[in-house]
Amino acid sequence: MRSSLALVAGALLGILWWGVSWTLGAKAYGIWGAHLSTGLLAGMITGVIMAAVSIPLYRRQPAKGLYWYSPLSVYFSIAVYGIAIFLLRSFVGDFNPSQNHWAVAVQPVLGMWWGITMLLPLAIAVQVLAYLSHRALRKIAGSNGGVHAAPRA
Repeated sequence: MRSSLALVAGALLGILWWGVSWTLGAKAYGIWGAHLSTGLLAGMITGVIMAAVSIPLYRRQPAKGLYWYSPLSVYFSIAVYGIAIFLLRSFVGDFNPSQNHWAVAVQPVLGMWWGITMLLPLAIAVQVLAYLSHRALRKIAGSNGGVHAAPRA
């Protein structure tokens, strides 16, 4: 039950991250194509996938493990987000005839990776938000951080 709730929370966090993407200029750079809903759906898909990947880790690792996992998850999330956007755009045929489809898939991912690596204020803000997202999701998932609680009598 808690895992299902954590997946729903992951989708909601994906919407939050879609908002972050919008704020940082994804619409201006044309990452989503002609439809804002592409980014929204990709954000939700990314949130659910990240929750599904993260929940087992939360159960095995103590809370301090998030210090290492959060930064790595940002890079993985961006890759998932970029792939989801590409697949959604491919599904609805949202490409200009002159666009190279594989370049449309790779360029936003590389651009976002560069942004969160080289632009320090952006990098710090994104990493802190990722850590807070993982803390919230970990709490919702009901993880006790690898510490097994004694059974109740």
